[in-house]
Amino acid sequence: MFTLTNAIRLMILAGLLAVALTLVKACQAPEGALERFGVDSLTKLTVLDNPPLQSGATFQTPTGTMTLEDVRGKVVLVNVWATWCAPCVVEMPSLDELERMRGGEDFAVVPISLDRTMEEIETFYARMELSAIPIIHDPNYSVNAQLDLPGLPTSILYDRSGREVARLPGEAEWVSTEALALIDYLIAQ
Repeated sequence: MFTLTNAIRLMILAGLLAVALTLVKACQAPEGALERFGVDSLTKLTVLDNPPLQSGATFQTPTGTMTLEDVRGKVVLVNVWATWCAPCVVEMPSLDELERMRGGEDFAVVPISLDRTMEEIETFYARMELSAIPIIHDPNYSVNAQLDLPGLPTSILYDRSGREVARLPGEAEWVSTEALALIDYLIAQ
């Protein structure tokens, strides 16, 4: 039966529920700046509380060697991959396009291959017509352990000082609206 007393009780109960929900929301950790980009193809984007140090390994290129220190001062997207990894193969054209679109003095894609030989990588690049991203090989497979990678592909974003700011296990569409917004955000920092 509907009475004024029952109506008042219902309003008090609704008010208490609203206060409780507000308190719960206020006690939750605020969303970080990068988490807002973790949508669509970037849903697996994570920010580690204690990320490992940037790899100090030396990698092979067709013309010599390089380290991640060589790209310090830029926002860097390191992508660890291999030609035998199906999701990696799917992802590589978008990484090539991302380098073409954003690469330069402020940003670089650094794809590090875990293939057995440099020749396998070069053949893959030619077949896939990849021309913007560099060929980089980790012949010692050291980057996998140093960066505590969960599998392939894994992408790690570093800020200009070489500090890991986010990582993404699995493939992503790196020329999607959300990915480009993430890269642009990091470049602007």
